[in-house]
Amino acid sequence: MQFVFAGLMLVFSMALSAQAAEDTPFYTGVWELKTPSGLQPLVMSDWLIFEGKTPGIWMYLKPGFVSGQRYQFMARRVSVNGLTAAVVDVAKIDDTHMSYRLSANGQVIEQGEATRLSVPNANKSCLAVDTEMKDLLGKWRLVQNKKKILSLSETQLVLDGKKQTITMQQLRKGQLALMVGGAPFAMFTHAGGDYGVLQILPAGTKAFTGGPIGQHVVFDQEIIVRRPGGRCDAAIASRLKLLGKKR
Repeated sequence: MQFVFAGLMLVFSMALSAQAAEDTPFYTGVWELKTPSGLQPLVMSDWLIFEGKTPGIWMYLKPGFVSGQRYQFMARRVSVNGLTAAVVDVAKIDDTHMSYRLSANGQVIEQGEATRLSVPNANKSCLAVDTEMKDLLGKWRLVQNKKKILSLSETQLVLDGKKQTITMQQLRKGQLALMVGGAPFAMFTHAGGDYGVLQILPAGTKAFTGGPIGQHVVFDQEIIVRRPGGRCDAAIASRLKLLGKKR
């Protein structure tokens, strides 16, 4: 599942029947995207697009857009500082279809229509972002090195055996601010599915930015982690087996 433009991609979905959370947007889920070049799988959570099996692209809601039937995003690749030039537009067509357009500098790069493969945003669905702080606590494995562990409690962050005393606060649904000595140190975000993203901020960052998820676009390090024994990879894979089949 990939649209490539300056290292960027986008996915869309929708949710109406059973809401996972009040602010979980309609595009969260597993989709079959019909493009001029054929069918492609599309997978995304509230704020991240998956590339293959893992989160790959951050989405940043453009100013002036609020939760509803239509969104416009700027984007950034995970582990790369700074926004791309691309803009993504997503719109609900009906309960099982949406449209998308990926463009840059006024030129359309990709556009098409997507059909939902996943259950419409059911409560506890894999890609809906967790809503409580405690959902982010506990042990995670680093995706790039499964032998390394990230462990988070309300007072301590342990990353690859190195301990850091922290305080924390919830920035918004599914995202925590981690502070060391009262100063911003990192953000930890539930990425949908079995995944999370730890963003370690540059020394001297003065404050956590409010507004849409992951508003910081500059960081020292960005790490994707996965829950040991997570159930969502298999659930998403089973949905994607329907790709191209009559439903």
